[in-house]
Amino acid sequence: MDLKNMLTGVAERLSSLREERPSAGTGYRLMAMTADIAEVIETLSREVLERVRQEPVLDADVDIDFDVMAEEVLSWELTMADGNLQELTGQVNDALGRLSETLSQISTQLGRRHKDEAYAHLFEQEKRRYLSSGTLRRLRQAVEDWLYDVCNGAPTLEEINDYVIEKLVHMFEKGVFNSKVEHLQRATRYSGEFDFSLLDDDHRLKKTIHKHYSEFRKLVDYCDGCLVVNPAKVGRHFYMNRKEENAKAHRNAFLKYMYKISLAQEEYGKLQTVQTVGEDSSLLPDVLATGLAMKYWRRLQQAGFVDEHDQLSPTTTRKQAMYIADVFSDKLQMRSKWKPFQELWHINNLAQEKWEMQETGKSPARSEDIDRIFDD
Repeated sequence: MDLKNMLTGVAERLSSLREERPSAGTGYRLMAMTADIAEVIETLSREVLERVRQEPVLDADVDIDFDVMAEEVLSWELTMADGNLQELTGQVNDALGRLSETLSQISTQLGRRHKDEAYAHLFEQEKRRYLSSGTLRRLRQAVEDWLYDVCNGAPTLEEINDYVIEKLVHMFEKGVFNSKVEHLQRATRYSGEFDFSLLDDDHRLKKTIHKHYSEFRKLVDYCDGCLVVNPAKVGRHFYMNRKEENAKAHRNAFLKYMYKISLAQEEYGKLQTVQTVGEDSSLLPDVLATGLAMKYWRRLQQAGFVDEHDQLSPTTTRKQAMYIADVFSDKLQMRSKWKPFQELWHINNLAQEKWEMQETGKSPARSEDIDRIFDD
C-alpha cells in the first residue's frame, strides 16, 4: 500500500473538481470521488488501523505522520456552485471527514503503542533476532580468548576497564551514532566513568569521543560502575532510526559490542566479590569467624550495632561495644575476652568499661536488645 500516492491522488482529483465547470459528467465524477475516498478508508482500516490495534509491537510499516495527514485532510473541502450537485458534493465532504477520522484513529492507536513497554519489547525482539545461538557462542568465545590470551585467565579491574573502553571505541568506529553526533552541538560529560584520554592522540575519534559517549549514554545507564542497557530507550532508538542508511548494521554492532561489554562486566563483578570477601574475611580473627559467630555478626548488623564490615556503627557507644564483646566472648567461650575485639575495632580499655558498669550497676543503652541478639 502506497498511502502517500493514494492521498495525493485524492487531493489532485479534488483540485480538478474545484476548477471544473459543472457539466453532465460532473455528477458521475463526484460519485466516483466518493467511492475513491471510501476505498482509501477501507484500505487504511484493513492494512493499518486493524493491525496497529492488534499488534503490541512497533513494527507497522508506516512512514506517515498521521496527525499531520489528519489535519491536512480535514482542511480539504469541495464546494460547487451548481445547486443540483450540492447533495453529491456533501457526500464527498462527508467521506473526507471519515478519512480524516480514520487517520486520527490510526495516530491515536500508534500513540498508545509507543510506550516504554512496547519499545522494550521491540528491543528484545531485535536482540533475539541478532543474538542467535551461533552468534552468542562466537561472542563468548571472543571474550574467553581475551581472558586467557591477554589476562592469563585472571583479569585485573584495570584490564577489564580497558577492554570495555576498547569495545566502546569499536562500536563508535562502526558509526552507530554518527548521524546523531554530526548534529550534536554540545556533549554531556560523564566524568569519572571512563578515561578516554588514554586513547592515542592520532585516534580518529579523539576529538568527538565525548559526543559519541554522550549519545551512547542516552540509551545505557551507568550503575555501580557497570553499563546497563535501558531496553525502552534502546528500543525507541532502534525504531526512530530504522529507515536510516545502514540501520541494521548499526543495530547489530550495538548489540554485539554491548554483549561483549556485559560479559566483561560479569568478570568485573566476580573480581569485586572475591576482593570484598577477601577484605571482609581478613578483618575477622579466626575465633570471631566461626559459623556461630557469623550468625551473631549478622544479627548485630541487622540491629545497627555494626556495619557490613563488622565495624562499630557511629551510633554505637564504647559501653555498648564493651557489652557486646563481653556477651559475645562468653557465647564463644573465648580464652581472651577483650583483645580480639579491641584489635578488630581499634579500641582500648574495654575491661575498664566493664569495671565501671559493675561499680555503677548501670547497663548501657539497648543492653536488652544486645541480650536478645545472643539468645539462641
